Amino acid sequence: MTAGRLLIVDDEKVALKNLEQAMKKAGHAVTATQSGGNALALLEKQPFDVVLTELHMDKVDGLLILKRCRENHPDTEVILVTGQATSASAVEAMKQGAFHYLAKPCRPEEVRQLVADALEKIRLRRESRTLKKQVESYQGTVRILTQDRHMQHLLDMARQVAPTDCNILITGESGTGK
Repeated sequence: MTAGRLLIVDDEKVALKNLEQAMKKAGHAVTATQSGGNALALLEKQPFDVVLTELHMDKVDGLLILKRCRENHPDTEVILVTGQATSASAVEAMKQGAFHYLAKPCRPEEVRQLVADALEKIRLRRESRTLKKQVESYQGTVRILTQDRHMQHLLDMARQVAPTDCNILITGESGTGK
């Protein structure tokens, strides 16, 4: 499992410490805070891979943290945790782009697995972007090596007509690899 940079936000001190210890034990770099305002300030200073945040807090709640993550750090996955779970709040969280919605009390192994899944999603998203860039850079690049002057002439002609938007008829005997 890949270690991630986690931000844990919970106004309940005991819940915060439990999550922090469980995630550190799993090998993650953890920053923890009891304040949603502090969490927003930390997110301004540095990106995190995963944010685990309590949904219901004073002043700055988990949905605002989720919104700021989506705006400023779209690769960051947010897991909302709450002791007051409702289907309406779960639907709203998912609509706004939460990775997962978790009702308290939550087992440490459940949270560890969710964080691992979120990190895998981030890895796959980044890999996909890298591969797309590589494919885009290769498009239109044909590498044919030849010493034959007829083939070189043919390749020169192909390079000349390639940028145009017109149909081209290629003729020749059957079996010649047109």
